Amino acid sequence: MREGDLHALIAAANARLPKGVMIPPGDDMAQVAIAGGSVLIACDQVIEGRHFVPNTPIELIARKAIARNVSDVAAMAGRPLACLCAATLPSDLPESAVRALTAALQRHAEDFGCPLVGGDTSWHGEPGHPLQLSITILALPHASGRVVRRDQAKDGDAVMVSGALGGSFGADGLGRHLRFEPRVRLARELVDRFGDELGAMIDVSDGLGRDLDRMACASGVAIHIEGDRIPLHEGCSIDQALRDGEDHELAFTLRADAAKGLPATMAGVPLSVIGGVRAASDVHPAGARVFLAGAWHAMGSMGWEHGPSVGA
Repeated sequence: MREGDLHALIAAANARLPKGVMIPPGDDMAQVAIAGGSVLIACDQVIEGRHFVPNTPIELIARKAIARNVSDVAAMAGRPLACLCAATLPSDLPESAVRALTAALQRHAEDFGCPLVGGDTSWHGEPGHPLQLSITILALPHASGRVVRRDQAKDGDAVMVSGALGGSFGADGLGRHLRFEPRVRLARELVDRFGDELGAMIDVSDGLGRDLDRMACASGVAIHIEGDRIPLHEGCSIDQALRDGEDHELAFTLRADAAKGLPATMAGVPLSVIGGVRAASDVHPAGARVFLAGAWHAMGSMGWEHGPSVGA
């Protein structure tokens, strides 16, 4: 089963969830009502051989495990609160490595403002099985109460992206996917400055192509991107920016009038306008398309999708 099919299967049960579930499965985080407010919740994992190569330094494995969850918090413009870790350890992992991993997880969780408050540990039954870390993160909404979702893009919005994209994995398996900075501060400043003029937002984790298509489909709109306006890391191609994934930048939309006042940088991060939003129609169906080499291309398959025989 492909990842998208599994997500659809899970979302098919959303109507059965209690009213206290304010944002059900289908966004970067869920939102659940609690006494006096609400909490945002998400879970993500890293697996050796899928999200990092063998012999990756323990310090960087721990950082990535925490940071990819914090990036989901940024996509909702939330504030990290706490996290838990469920770890499945190789049976032959040395005690020194277990101690180093524990200390690194605790340190990075504290550095990102979501202290590690619990979890679970287990060991594989036989040597040679991969290290797996699953992080559950809790966050609070923005102080204004606004939670930015991926289904809030509207006709006429401009489409933006933070930072630069492409080439997150180095040839040796290391690279920016282990050292990226979650855009929590940027997301907070976007809400502070633009309020309800900020439309939809998503964490660019599976490739700009696939993630913008998710945003477009969730919002029921057509997103059109100009390929030559996508900001690239040095030496990267547009195709890499669309497909590589693990950039963990923010893609978001702004209402047209607000977009005119968008600064070149916010929170020290460059911002780029890369396209716009149109109402869905027979001519412009819901989904994302990019203009490249004189033609329009559907973006839904441009990126990573977990599942058998599919990239990480």
